[in-house]
Amino acid sequence: MKASRKNKLIKEKNHDPYYEGRKYPDGVVCPECRALYQSGHWLWSKEVEILTPSPSEQNLCPSCRRIRDNYPAGIVFLQGQYLTRRRDEVLNLVNRVVQEQAGKSPLRKVIDREEKEDGVVFQLTDDHMARTLGEAVYRAHKGNLKIKYGDQTRFVRVYWTRDIP
Repeated sequence: MKASRKNKLIKEKNHDPYYEGRKYPDGVVCPECRALYQSGHWLWSKEVEILTPSPSEQNLCPSCRRIRDNYPAGIVFLQGQYLTRRRDEVLNLVNRVVQEQAGKSPLRKVIDREEKEDGVVFQLTDDHMARTLGEAVYRAHKGNLKIKYGDQTRFVRVYWTRDIP
């Protein structure tokens, strides 16, 4: 008699603790950022500013839950002598990319920005946003870019460095 396959544990490919595996009813609003859940997606909506939804129609979006828990999906490290000399130029680019990404989706936000002696560290709510940010800095300012994905989790670390010879 053959053994049944039903007793094997099936592992998910990437674990994301903020993925609930369910859909909210349309019209749910995040009380923190005022994003609207519509047709299976969190969206920005101007109508939400006018309406004040009842507490039963409110639920924190995944990015606001990540911010509350200080649990980033991506971290971007920018450092090097080049950054020290051209800090304003690089950070202006980063701010433009952050604004562009946040405009596309309410799930793409900055949790924290930490200024360090040798660079800047950004904690982000979206792993794709972290990669996009690192690639934008690399395309504009060259240097070295390393992207490291977490094993079994939806998490990415992006390292950009450039030293002046």
